[in-house]
Amino acid sequence: MSNEILGVISFLVTFILMVSMYKFFGKQGLFVWVAFGTIIANMQVIKTVDIFTISATLGNVMFASIYLATDILNDIYGRKDAKKAVWLGFSSTIVMIIVMQLSLMFHPASADVAQDAMKTIFGLVPRIALGSIIAYIIGQHIDVFIFALIKKVFSSDKTFIIRAYGSTAISSIIDTALFVLIAFYGGPLPNEAIIEIFITTYILKLVATVLNVPFGYIAKALYRKNMVKDSK
Repeated sequence: MSNEILGVISFLVTFILMVSMYKFFGKQGLFVWVAFGTIIANMQVIKTVDIFTISATLGNVMFASIYLATDILNDIYGRKDAKKAVWLGFSSTIVMIIVMQLSLMFHPASADVAQDAMKTIFGLVPRIALGSIIAYIIGQHIDVFIFALIKKVFSSDKTFIIRAYGSTAISSIIDTALFVLIAFYGGPLPNEAIIEIFITTYILKLVATVLNVPFGYIAKALYRKNMVKDSK
């Protein structure tokens, strides 16, 4: 199966699961999604793939779903809950890094087969981990702020698409730029490669954002129809 087909399947599965979490667990489900989603995305970003003739890291779809989850929280429940989700995502990443770094310090038994694999996945270069955390927390707070700002002008249900596209498109530029600069600038990669990583990563995030807004409307429709656990 080609990476392109897998990409489409991964996109659909990710957002269907996110909406399902909201339907069955309400806003608490979105809090949980943001928390474990940031952990998953930070592990996915280690892997590089070729898709649609460009090289890119995984994690863009999951990060896009996290942005949509905070947009849904912001739109339905308010900015306070959206910011709470952002901090949950940040905290879960910190906990994961601390706990897994401690786990790697244990001397493996002679029969152990997992240490090398765990080092590959969780032995993250501190600079990359730091870049991811800083970019996430700043990018998400900017997203929440811009979404609330746009909502003051475009507040109807029909204009959710403007709020979601506008906030994510702007915040993703800052998020991606911060991550690339902190993680790669001044390192072994040439500046041309760093610029390419920034462009391809941002484009993939933007495409995912353009395609994921219908799932935001589905979530809002579930809420309006009292099909979400906490909607009453």
